[in-house]
Amino acid sequence: MSTTTSTMPADERSFGPDYRDPVDEIWRAAASRLGMVVARSDEVFASWDGQRTLTISEPSGFDPDDCLAQMIFHEICHALVEGPSAHRLPDWGLENIDDRDILREYACHRLQAALSDPYGLRAVLAPTTVHRTYYDALPADPLGPCDDPALVPARAGWRRATQGPWAAAIAQALEATADIADVLRRISSDGLLSQARPRHPTGLPPGDGTTSCGGCAWLDDARCRRADVAVSPQTPACRYRQRLLTARDCADCGACCRQGFDVVDVEPGNPVLLRRPEWVVDHGWGPQLPRPAGHCVALASHQAPYRCQIYADRPRGCRDLEVGGPACLEARRRVGLSA
Repeated sequence: MSTTTSTMPADERSFGPDYRDPVDEIWRAAASRLGMVVARSDEVFASWDGQRTLTISEPSGFDPDDCLAQMIFHEICHALVEGPSAHRLPDWGLENIDDRDILREYACHRLQAALSDPYGLRAVLAPTTVHRTYYDALPADPLGPCDDPALVPARAGWRRATQGPWAAAIAQALEATADIADVLRRISSDGLLSQARPRHPTGLPPGDGTTSCGGCAWLDDARCRRADVAVSPQTPACRYRQRLLTARDCADCGACCRQGFDVVDVEPGNPVLLRRPEWVVDHGWGPQLPRPAGHCVALASHQAPYRCQIYADRPRGCRDLEVGGPACLEARRRVGLSA
């Protein structure tokens, strides 16, 4: 058998379409649906012209863990955080020569994590700049209660991303990216997409695969109360798994007695009305125990251990709150004790 090598000049050969990375194409298409034209140039890393063109570095300017898809996603998140009024400003009105806009950058990172996490893509579509340390340190719920001022603009970006006119395009791109990651994970464990996690059947962010939904406080009769969908106890747990709670946990928690809720109604005939009238207020909705600075006036201390000074006479709403029940878990989520 003999082999021959074509000597036909390159300009006389017939070529088909150029190969393009499918994940990059997903995000090019998403950008197009949002009114952006993606261009490549070795003169910038990432730049928005305030009109239609989003320019991203040529591959030669990327680090090994950079990709066009992640860069487009990052810029979309910047646009969401800054809002429509910034879409006509170069680089969304931001500058990166100092820390003037560092809070906005961090808000963008929180939004990236929140949007990508339910699809198992939090590690795949992560920022790759010097701010990666901040991103990697984000909690399970990047939009949950915290003292970080970046949370407010991040939540505003979330509302635009999930309820605004861009919602469908973003969700479709994330879904398609996760589909490709699911296929690749079955045949390869190398590369950036191998960091994608299998999606959780509840639609919540996937966990690390070391625990199951069985024994999670959110599970009630084979139904996840957080997602309100049926789930098997054998299913690998999501990122929001909460261990079962008992009354022993209350003193270290106190969520229901502080910022977890706003006020407590005091029912007619409750002894508190006679024994502690100075604690009771009525703003037109009936007697209540207020929470100045977020803490119930009946708390003996504003720090753990949390003890109620009127526990035996506590209002009915406090008595009816089930340890580890839906209201308890929601209160813990609101104060940042669980995701």
